[in-house]
Amino acid sequence: MEFTVERTLRRRGTRWTAWGLVLLTGSLAWALASVRTGFLVPLYVVFGAALAVRTGRKNLRKARQPFRLRIDGFGITLHDAELSWEQIGTVALSHAPARDSESTPPEPQLMLWTRPGVALPREQESSMFGGGPYALVDCADLDQSVLELTAALAEHGGARFETAPREVRPPMPVTVAGPERSVAGGERDFTAHRRAGLWTAIWAVPAVVFTVAVVCIVYDVVFTSLLFMGTAAVGVIPCWVMAVRCFVRWRRPLRLRIGPTGIGMREVAESERHFAWSQIAAVSVGRPSHTTDRRPWLMVWPLPGAHPYARPSQLVDGHRAYALVRLDRLPGGADAVLPVLRAYAGERYAETA
Repeated sequence: MEFTVERTLRRRGTRWTAWGLVLLTGSLAWALASVRTGFLVPLYVVFGAALAVRTGRKNLRKARQPFRLRIDGFGITLHDAELSWEQIGTVALSHAPARDSESTPPEPQLMLWTRPGVALPREQESSMFGGGPYALVDCADLDQSVLELTAALAEHGGARFETAPREVRPPMPVTVAGPERSVAGGERDFTAHRRAGLWTAIWAVPAVVFTVAVVCIVYDVVFTSLLFMGTAAVGVIPCWVMAVRCFVRWRRPLRLRIGPTGIGMREVAESERHFAWSQIAAVSVGRPSHTTDRRPWLMVWPLPGAHPYARPSQLVDGHRAYALVRLDRLPGGADAVLPVLRAYAGERYAETA
């Protein structure tokens, strides 16, 4: 399959250049009007316009540079080299971290590691151990989608297409089918009710009693001790808060589903997020990077190009991973969940805890 960048780069460059020229024209008109009004054009407007024009020119210049990326049964063909699959060690889509927790992560880069003795006529990325990768293309520049690139790499690259860190999943073809359709017993549901219905009733009873007492206070009706009336006035809001919280946990509890279609995860009071098996490169049990707690979590490593969530929970060696749930929060804990996970995930499963 042939991949191109000219259309996207030209469109992006034209857009940036046009907006920059509009801003520059407006700044010039503002500067001429300021001679009479005295209101000077802010420097940040001029700076932003110049930056937009510069970005547009950079993209247009990049679109004119030679580029070729072809992925087929032979290997990977570039404008300056042809590499057979025997010359390629690993190819992967590497994700860079977002600037902050609120911003959307950028599109990945296609990275390539060659076999020993094979080199490309271009600069390698830095690596403290040597043998760093070559950056082939920024996926944001491609005219085709990341899913199309992933499909081509999975079809022709086989085990050379790295979809998860090697300590999580050893190299193996992405197209290897798992056993999910042949597992007996159907879908397994792990729902953590934790007696939420009982606790809803426990908190609702004093909440109702305290509410009646508060209404009596408002209408100057004293039917019991002042101590009880004061307790009711202070405790009515916390009791209702706890009753509502327990009711929500009762109606929409923590739930993990593992079955023939994939893995579904719902946090308390949230909507369910679902990973189809066709989107999963690996599942592992380990400790996510955002916590020092050593208790095991269920981790899902999606295939590059699959976007089940808006933001990744962590990046490991450029690979995205999602920490779904700490296993001890589920009924039966790891002892109940792991046998089911192993049965459905098959070769996708890796225990790293």
